[in-house]
Amino acid sequence: MTLLRLLFNRFRWALLSVLALSIASAGLSVGVIAFTNERMLHPQNELSSTLMLFGGLLAAVFVIGTASQICMTTLGHRLVYQLRRTLVKRILDTDLERLERLGPPRLLASLNSDTSHLTSAFISLPSAVYGLVLNLGGFAYLAWLSQPLFVATAGWMLLTVMVGWLLMRQTHARIDAARTIEDSLYEDYQAALLGRKELALNRQRAERFYRDEFEPHAAASRDRETAADIFNGFNENWANMMILGSIGLVFFLAHGAGWADHAVATTYSLTILFLRTSLTGLIAAIPSLIGGSVALDKLNSLQLPEYRPDFSDLPRNLTSNWQALTFQGVRYRYPETEGSNRFEVGPLDLTLKAGEIVFLIGGNGSGKTTFTRLLTGLYPAQAGTILWNGSALTEPDRPAYRRLFSTVFSDFHLFHRLLGPDGSDPAPEEIAYWLERLELTHKVKVGDGRLQDSRLSQGQRKRLALLAAILEDRPVMVLDEWAADQDPGYRRRFYTELLPLLKAQGKTVLAVTHDEHYFDVADRVVKMDEGRLLEIDSHRLRTESTCVSQLVQ
Repeated sequence: MTLLRLLFNRFRWALLSVLALSIASAGLSVGVIAFTNERMLHPQNELSSTLMLFGGLLAAVFVIGTASQICMTTLGHRLVYQLRRTLVKRILDTDLERLERLGPPRLLASLNSDTSHLTSAFISLPSAVYGLVLNLGGFAYLAWLSQPLFVATAGWMLLTVMVGWLLMRQTHARIDAARTIEDSLYEDYQAALLGRKELALNRQRAERFYRDEFEPHAAASRDRETAADIFNGFNENWANMMILGSIGLVFFLAHGAGWADHAVATTYSLTILFLRTSLTGLIAAIPSLIGGSVALDKLNSLQLPEYRPDFSDLPRNLTSNWQALTFQGVRYRYPETEGSNRFEVGPLDLTLKAGEIVFLIGGNGSGKTTFTRLLTGLYPAQAGTILWNGSALTEPDRPAYRRLFSTVFSDFHLFHRLLGPDGSDPAPEEIAYWLERLELTHKVKVGDGRLQDSRLSQGQRKRLALLAAILEDRPVMVLDEWAADQDPGYRRRFYTELLPLLKAQGKTVLAVTHDEHYFDVADRVVKMDEGRLLEIDSHRLRTESTCVSQLVQ
C-alpha cells in the first residue's frame, strides 16, 4: 500500500488514468468469457456475426490491455527515475555530520540495492494491478452467475487469503532481515576495495576478513533470502491448490447439493480456470512488491531532508568587501555513539583577516579537522557566535557562508569537471597558467573544462585538487596538510612561491601543517591543543625548532 500511496501522491492523475484502463481491460477480459459462455456455447444468431463480435472484443482487449500495460510500466519507471534523482538531491542537501553518522555503506546500499528493489517492484506492479482488477471483475461475474456458489467459493477463497497472508508476513520478515544484512555486506565490499593493498600484503588478514566477516554476512543474507523464497513458494502452491480445489467444490455443490445445474457449474469452473493465471501471477509479484516496500522504508529511515528541486539557497552575498571572520566562544561536540567518547572542541576564539596566511598546527586528535569543518560551515556551531565583518551569522546564512571557502581536505575527492567562479566554466588560459605553476602541464590533459586523465600519484592528485580550489576563486582557502604528500622540492615551492602568490591575489589561506621550517611564511601560527586554539609566536617557535635541529646534529 505504501508504494501505491507514493504513486498516488506523485502521479495522481496518471495513476487514475492507468487504473481506469486496467478496469476497462479487466472488464473486457471478463466480457470475453461471458460472451463465450452466452453466445458461442449457445449460438442464437449467425455464426459469422458472432465471430465478428468475438473478434472485435479480442481486438479491444488487446488495445486496451496493451495501453494499460504500457502506461503502468512507463509510470513505474518514471517513479524510479524520480526516486533516484530526489534521493541524490536529498543527499546533496544533507549536512555532513548526518551523512557521517549514516556512513557510506548504508548510503550506498540505499542508492544501489534499494533503488534496484524499487525498480523490480514497479516492474511487477503493472501485472499485479491488472491481476487484481481482473480478479475483482471476475468474482463479480461469478456472483452474477450463481450467488449460492459465490458465497461458498468466497468463503473458500477467504481461507486461502488468510493462510496466504500468514505466509506473506513470514516472507516480509525474511526480506526485511535480508535487507538489513545488506548494509553489512556493503561495508564488507567497501573494505575489500579500499583495503585491497593491506589485504594483498597480508594473506592471513585477507583470510580472516573473508571467513570471519564477509562469509557470515553473505551466509546470513543467503539464508534469509532462501527462507523468503520458500515461504513465497508455499504461498504460490497453496493458492494454486486452493484454486483448483474450488472447482471440485463447485461441482460437489452443484451435483451433490443441487445448488446449480451442470451448465452453470461448467461456466463457473471455466471462469475460475481463466482467473487462475492472473491470480497466481498476482501472488508471484508479492516478493517484489514486499522488497519494494522494505526498500522504501529503508530510504525513509535515512531521515534525509525534504526534497528541494533547486539549488538557490543563498539569502545574501557575503563575499564582497570582507575584512574579518571571527569566532567568539564557538563550541562543537560530537553526537554520542556506542563505545566512543563525545569529543568536544571549544570554546574557540579566532579572527581571520582578509589577505593573511595562517598556519594551524597541533597533534593528532587535537581537533584540527573538526575546527576546519566548523570554519567552513560543514559542521554547525552548537554554541558561540560567528561574525562576518562584525555581523553575527545565523543558521539561514550558513549556505551563503560556505560559499566563502574553497578547500583541499586530507580526504578530498577529485571531480573531473573544473569550475570557475559561481559554477562558470574556467578560462582555458587560467587553467594553463596554474597547470604550469603546479608542474602538471605535461602530466594532465584538460578538454572542455574536464580532466581527461587523473591517474596520478597522490601528490599530483593533490595539486589537481588545489587547481580546482584556486579556479573557484573564493576569498578563503583551507588546505588540510596539503604539502604532506609533496616531494621536498615542490613542498618548498608551495610555501615560498604559491602561498605568497595566493596572498598577493587577495586570498586568505588557512593551512594545516607540520612543516615548522616554513613557519616564517605565515602571518600567524595557531595551535590546536585538546580542542582549544592558542595563538603562538611563530618566530620563537621557528627559532626553537632550529636550535633543536642543531643540537641533534
